Amino acid sequence: RKNEMDSQAQDGSTLDKAGDGNTSKSESETIKRLQEQVSLLEENMARAKSCIASLANADGNMSDDSCSNEEDNASKKTKKKKKKSPDNDTYYFSSYSNTSIHETMLRDTIRTSAYENAILSNSEPLFRGKTVLDIGCGTGVLSLFCAKAGAKKVIAVDNSDIIHQAKQIIKLNGFEDVVTCVRGKIETLIETKGLPLSDGETVDVIVSEWMGYALFFETMLPSVMAARDALMTPVSGTMFPNVSTIFIEGGRDFERLNYWDDVHSLNMSPMKDRMVMELTNDASVEVVEDEKIVTQREKVMKHDLNTCKDKELDFEVPFELRLRDDASPDDDDIVTIHQLVVSFDIDFAVSGTKVVSFSTGCQSTPTHWKQAVMWFDPVHNCPALSKGRGEVMKGTFQMKRNAQNHRDIDMTVRWETGRSGEDGTWVRAMDGVLKRSLIA
Repeated sequence: RKNEMDSQAQDGSTLDKAGDGNTSKSESETIKRLQEQVSLLEENMARAKSCIASLANADGNMSDDSCSNEEDNASKKTKKKKKKSPDNDTYYFSSYSNTSIHETMLRDTIRTSAYENAILSNSEPLFRGKTVLDIGCGTGVLSLFCAKAGAKKVIAVDNSDIIHQAKQIIKLNGFEDVVTCVRGKIETLIETKGLPLSDGETVDVIVSEWMGYALFFETMLPSVMAARDALMTPVSGTMFPNVSTIFIEGGRDFERLNYWDDVHSLNMSPMKDRMVMELTNDASVEVVEDEKIVTQREKVMKHDLNTCKDKELDFEVPFELRLRDDASPDDDDIVTIHQLVVSFDIDFAVSGTKVVSFSTGCQSTPTHWKQAVMWFDPVHNCPALSKGRGEVMKGTFQMKRNAQNHRDIDMTVRWETGRSGEDGTWVRAMDGVLKRSLIA
């Protein structure tokens, strides 16, 4: 298009010179031809602007209609462009192609050692001579634990290209005759019968490390449940782990706020509002020290992973938080709550086996899951409990999958503080609604 415009400009220059040297041409004819060329240039410029504007389309692709010639445009007017739906799965699976995420998980000794201990210490009752399905196998570490525990057949499934390294690792450790690696999405492999299982063959144990931040972030559990419902041996088969529990607790962190009052003897308090805006935008993932926790740790939801249904993964439940005995008032009798902290516990607790558990709570050794933190506005609106009057925080806690991206998690807390009066009626002090999301 640039060459075309340059050529047109050169033609215009030649025309001007000809007009100067040829007095037989009328001035009106010269002006008319120049106006035609200007109109053509303006038309091309408009098409170029339209083409550039099309780059801002929602799907991120250049519009063919705006950049093609008039004949092409006419033929395409009747065609409707299909708006692409967000491809959340591709991003999710490709993120597990990165070495660092696997190193982080493997270096999490609380997590990895719990799986190793649970599998190897239950070799006889659960794994020896059994068929095992490992969903989201990553580097193949859980599959190798199962093979070491005596499983006769292990199917390791992953939908990222880390599966190539998993194959090499399994062969390197001498278990290629036991473990078979399969790349694909488990739902698709079930539908297309892409797993190395004969007709009617089932699996005795499904192992998977499906947990995300606040337990359900990334929403991998429904895929594991799909395999459970389609492939797990009825009655005797089990998920491993088989129990998960979600907790919340209240925290206080004045240091985070007051830090800006004296930074190397400089007053940086204008940073407080900026920090508050960031803290209250979405839920954060961070390690919260137990010394910052001021309430008891409250169980809000427990799932039996062998029987729970998909609809039960979105829930709203009541809760009540009471101050810990060691929670010291920050002002007279008042204990401020700056944040609600979400964590989870995992249990390998199949009947007749050695029970192994681990916790991601603030009272335990930190894991790579850390804790999910929902901040109140620490400057303008924080709940506060009177320790002397025995005030508590109660309300409802809701967790559900995000409507736009099912791998993100939305959390809503409807809360109020208060106490029971002498006649047993509830005396409310404060209330509010806290909404935060865990976003990829």
